[in-house]
Amino acid sequence: MTQTIGTIALVWRGKTYDVQKGIRFRLPGQQNNDVNAGRRTLRSQQYNPGMVQATVLITPDVSLTEFDPSLGEGELQLQADTGQTWTISDAYVKTFPDAQDNGQAQINWTFNTYQELT
Repeated sequence: MTQTIGTIALVWRGKTYDVQKGIRFRLPGQQNNDVNAGRRTLRSQQYNPGMVQATVLITPDVSLTEFDPSLGEGELQLQADTGQTWTISDAYVKTFPDAQDNGQAQINWTFNTYQELT
């Protein structure tokens, strides 16, 4: 039977974080855009950066300052239970996360390069 991704572990700057199920990510690459031209549609391309969205659980050993955008680029790893790992060397946090009183903080990263290991 074929297995699909069930859970993903998230490692940011060498530290593993507890995350809520539902991590979203998109690998970087070209994006097609529609260009309307009279009675047909043409296509143009532009670069689309990679992105990761995860909800980190804020525990006593987690500080929101670990996700300060001013820290710049760092290594982000996504480790799937299927054995796949995506190592991202140039990830950066887009904006300072908002923490919620349910112990969660949504973090958004952007990146350009990655390596996939299986």
